[in-house]
Amino acid sequence: MKHAETHPGLDVEGCFGCRIANVRMGTNSTTTRGTEVSKTNDVERSWQKDMPAYKRLRKEGLQPKRIDGSAEVEKKAEHKWQVETGLGIK
Repeated sequence: MKHAETHPGLDVEGCFGCRIANVRMGTNSTTTRGTEVSKTNDVERSWQKDMPAYKRLRKEGLQPKRIDGSAEVEKKAEHKWQVETGLGIK
C-alpha cells in the first residue's frame, strides 16, 4: 500500500515496486498449458510399461523400432522381424 501512495497509478521507470505491482500468482501454474501437460503426463505413464519392456527386448538382442509401444510389441510379437519393424502386430 505504501508504494501506491508514492506512485499512484504510474509506472515509474526503474522503480522495482512499479515493476512487480501487477504480478499475479495463480493457484495452478498449468492452467494455461493444461493440454500440453496432460499429453506429457500420458506419455510418461505409458513409459512406465514401455521402458522396462524395451530394456528386456534389448537384453534379448532385439532392436525395437521405438520405445513407445514396446510393451505391446513384447506381448504380441511372434517373430524377431515383428519386433524390429513393428509390423504385423495386431
